[in-house]
Amino acid sequence: MLTHRAPACRGSVALPSVLASLLLHLSLATDAGAQTLPDSPLPRGEPTPPVALESLDHGPQTLAALQGRVVLVHFFATWCEPCREEMAALTRLAGRMTDRPFDILAVDVGEPFTRIRRFFAADPVPFPILIDEDRATKKAWKVEFFPTSYLLAADHRLALYAVGPVDWDSPAALEAIEPLLSGIEAPERAPVLPPLPETPGSKP
Repeated sequence: MLTHRAPACRGSVALPSVLASLLLHLSLATDAGAQTLPDSPLPRGEPTPPVALESLDHGPQTLAALQGRVVLVHFFATWCEPCREEMAALTRLAGRMTDRPFDILAVDVGEPFTRIRRFFAADPVPFPILIDEDRATKKAWKVEFFPTSYLLAADHRLALYAVGPVDWDSPAALEAIEPLLSGIEAPERAPVLPPLPETPGSKP
């Protein structure tokens, strides 16, 4: 199975990364040659770590409160250019999922409240922005690159794992989510989600 390269950030430097959606024990090679992806850092078939954080405008938020709903747990930082580009696609996804049993928990990592507030004052989003200033949740979820997304089934077991900005408008992304909303178990081999299309000014 082939996948695509997508920009991602580690630390404060943008690095080329491979966009992947995968389950535990799944490795993929890129069409660029010999690069093989690691397994998901969180095991499939086991409960994911808890999320319990203050949010920007919605008070305390917990993953446990969303039991029975499909959840996209998305890790990002406002200084990360690919993260900023992906936020608009996540906003559109949230709009499509209105009145469906689906939620997005966007977790900002390592930034002070004032900086996050300033960023989202200019570009508000319709889902809660959780604040992981001490990075404890990032560590528990074994996040190394931004953006990183974990798509959880309604029982909050891992269904898909993606590193890099995903094109959440794509048919592939919507087709990955829809079965989970209907209670269908995640497939043995996860679909490859396409990267976000490049926009003027985006990093290669």
